[in-house]
Amino acid sequence: MNSLVLAGWGYLPRFAAVRGGYSKIICAVGLCFAAGLAAQQFQTRQNGQRDQKPVAFPKVEQEEFFLQAIDALQARNTNAVLELVDRAVGVDVTNRFAYIKRAQLLDIFSLDERAVKDYTIAISYDPTFADVYQLRGCSHFKAGRLDDAVADWNTFLKLKPDKESLHWQICVAYALQGQYNEGRNQFEWHWTANTKDVEVALWHFMCTARLDGLEKARGAMMEVELSEDKRVPMETLYNFYAGKLTEADVWLAVEQGAPDAEERAKREFFTNYYIGVHRQAEGKLAEAREFVEKALGIAYRNEGFIGNSPGGQLRAGDMARVHLGVLDQLIKDTEALAAAQSPEALAARRRMMLLGFGGLAGLIGFGVFLQRRRPKIVAEPELDDAELAEKSST
Repeated sequence: MNSLVLAGWGYLPRFAAVRGGYSKIICAVGLCFAAGLAAQQFQTRQNGQRDQKPVAFPKVEQEEFFLQAIDALQARNTNAVLELVDRAVGVDVTNRFAYIKRAQLLDIFSLDERAVKDYTIAISYDPTFADVYQLRGCSHFKAGRLDDAVADWNTFLKLKPDKESLHWQICVAYALQGQYNEGRNQFEWHWTANTKDVEVALWHFMCTARLDGLEKARGAMMEVELSEDKRVPMETLYNFYAGKLTEADVWLAVEQGAPDAEERAKREFFTNYYIGVHRQAEGKLAEAREFVEKALGIAYRNEGFIGNSPGGQLRAGDMARVHLGVLDQLIKDTEALAAAQSPEALAARRRMMLLGFGGLAGLIGFGVFLQRRRPKIVAEPELDDAELAEKSST
């Protein structure tokens, strides 16, 4: 399949970082549809030859419903959007691209489960449609299913191996799964194509710290073109991770230049979130959770952090939401392990073992006692023929 079908959605490969408000989302959706229409004019190459088959796209009647859905989206009429996209798919339930379009509009409203179902139907019609695995992986991630997300993204990368170095989402998923070695390797591979993003270095630090400790992580900090990442306080966070600045310096950077409310929200989000990631690198899970939860609260209170990414990408708030769930499980597992290793638990296990051995010994003793109480059966001696005749005569 020609990936130009999804060119509009692929236009926003890093929309996960907060880049704009609701109006930009509407524009992005419009770009998606315009790119899809343009894609009909292109031909695909397969095995070095021209493929004359047209790119799949909704019928005219379906497209009209989708365009109406965009108008409803601009008017912030959620119910109308959902009704219109359902009607669009209903016109031709065999058109896989209609399911993809509906899923991407559902993604705007964080309806991840419904989006996954639509992507799955689209894949059933064409299992080689690589981009849909990428999109479904993002929906799985936002639903908290990291294993499913990684599986879909690996399928995407098998179908499009040239995209592997650009695939930052799978790097984050590995880190959140606790597959720190795999995560570190993937971040290093991603760094070969992206040396301007501080977040890559911070996640790489966390993976290395969990594997080798903080000192080695500081010594192995990725070199990043700090001047190219204009977001405040990314440069300060980088130097904080490297051990050159303090946490207080990061918060001072947040105040730099008297930011307006929108800019302050971004700065405070990233500060809380990546201090939380640093706390996790230190093994301080409860403190990490507090910071990630604060970041998530900022994401919920401000537009543009969660869900509404028509490219099926991950946004910063999506990452924080899933990360919080991961930390909750890690804390729960750690507490359960600590409880199992407490003196009280160890003493209880010893008592249970003693009781078990005592009970077994008792059963064995009782069995021996019963065996001894059984009456002995004495076998009569065998008689020869003469003795038998004499005995019978008497």
